Amino acid sequence: MYSSISNKPVANDSPYIKLSDISFLTVMCIVSGVLYYCLVKSTSMPLVAIAIPLCLYNRSFTFPMLLTIALCQGAFEAAEVTQSSATQSTDFSETLILAAVTPMLFYDLTSNKISRIIPYRFVIFYVIFIFFVIQGLFVYYQYPQNYKLLILIHAKWSPVLHSIMKCIKIVFYIFYLRVLINYPVEKNLKTLELTRRFVPFILIVLVVNLLLNGRSQSGAGYSGTLQLGDTHHGNFTAQLCAMSIYCYITFFMRKVSLVTKGFALLAIAAVGVSIMEMGSRNGLLSFALVCLIGFIINMRRKSWSFIFLWSLLAFVATAITVALSLNAPTVQRAIYMTRQGGGDRVYYWEAGAKALVEHPVFGRGGDESASQAVVAEYAPAGTQDKVMHNTYLEMAVEYGFIGLLFYLALLFAALKWGYRLYKLAVEKGNLLIAAPPISYLILMIAACFVSDVWDTSIWYNLSMVFALAIQLVYNEYINKKKINPKITFAQAISQPV
Repeated sequence: MYSSISNKPVANDSPYIKLSDISFLTVMCIVSGVLYYCLVKSTSMPLVAIAIPLCLYNRSFTFPMLLTIALCQGAFEAAEVTQSSATQSTDFSETLILAAVTPMLFYDLTSNKISRIIPYRFVIFYVIFIFFVIQGLFVYYQYPQNYKLLILIHAKWSPVLHSIMKCIKIVFYIFYLRVLINYPVEKNLKTLELTRRFVPFILIVLVVNLLLNGRSQSGAGYSGTLQLGDTHHGNFTAQLCAMSIYCYITFFMRKVSLVTKGFALLAIAAVGVSIMEMGSRNGLLSFALVCLIGFIINMRRKSWSFIFLWSLLAFVATAITVALSLNAPTVQRAIYMTRQGGGDRVYYWEAGAKALVEHPVFGRGGDESASQAVVAEYAPAGTQDKVMHNTYLEMAVEYGFIGLLFYLALLFAALKWGYRLYKLAVEKGNLLIAAPPISYLILMIAACFVSDVWDTSIWYNLSMVFALAIQLVYNEYINKKKINPKITFAQAISQPV
């Protein structure tokens, strides 16, 4: 493989990480041990504390550490403290880690002799998002029922703080993208390689903690689901699946030891066990999706005999998994909720649709409490006041159809550039290039069933997708020769390439 920027060879099996295997294993054992301690003690401070020297030592740890803290933030909290909102959180681990790594990233950016600017077609999405956040705040206070219908004491004034936090985070995402595109492309590829090796340790620790310390929870028609602190299982399991794509790539990667492949397979099994124990239908769908994608992308350009053999093994593994999972809490809950017509999600969606009919242009205001107020106002009596459980519907309810159209434009732009990265990854034989786009795709499909507008793992993956696209495929597509309709076909084909 050759970098499109430096034109230096980057072999798929080259030692991106200069640390020895023993040193890396030592580092990951420390990270895993501290993470387990933090989960048991419901505190994030030790993990943030070790993240600082780790990122100082090697900036490639920044991306996987950000993903890990975004994944585990709810698990660091006591149960039922965040009221199902993406921005109402009592744990400040993500705020602290961003505050810690920002000076490091700023130093990297300013010390780089070559300063690349983010192309306008990328940065405009972030700028428009800030506009919608500010507009949504003004719209919110046009409807007093947004806070009068809720029992939340802070619903009246918290949107101001939430909007400030959202704007700060969007600015950070722009800044992070700028830093990434100013790194050498080899450094970003090294980050993906390190993330590939990093992820299995995190996934295995999480399932061990879930099985040993998970909080048992039961409901009508199902029993024995396990939960982690205040983690919302739909968001949490979707993020698990999004991160596990790195394990599938490792499992099929050439020149990787059997021990490493076995460890990656163990991490995939850990994700499956977590989902089956947490009662998440969204997680079950996401797991089936990542298994399918992980298998298909690794079968590209393989011989028919290789595909047949692995298809047979995959069929057997699927049959065994289904047989072992028939009595799992997640399957019990999925069957019960299906018989009940889908559960409360249907009421949330119906309430959102009714609100859109009355407020189609600018919505009801840019805060999660506006979505909760819509449920309180339009859903049947007795329905718990929660957010929409659909990212796209929530975007429409809070910012109107104009906001939804913008959000879909951002989604399609990210998927377009992500697909171009995937084609490059297949062509060059390095599927790690396709890992962030696939993670983003899984999260955005899962977003149909959870409220993830401000899920930071989505934004981190989006930043990496845009950065890799700008570095690896952007110039190729913008420099394509445009067709002049005024010239003849003969003139067109006679022009030099």
